[in-house]
Amino acid sequence: MPDNNLPKEFQDKIRGFLKDYPIARIDKNLKLVFIGYLRDQREGLPAEFDQVLDDVEALFMLVEIMRSERLS
Repeated sequence: MPDNNLPKEFQDKIRGFLKDYPIARIDKNLKLVFIGYLRDQREGLPAEFDQVLDDVEALFMLVEIMRSERLS
């Protein structure tokens, strides 16, 4: 995962994280939790929920990039 724009310490932490936590499992579990939350909260989602959706979508996209780059 070499990237000259990211500090080496950050890159090392990401590598360590990916060694300890399989990215495919994280991907699956994040989606399960989020979908479960949506099912439980169908009524009365907060007004700022669009921002939550944007952030979660960005996180899912990052996880997909990590999976496709085989960083797990």
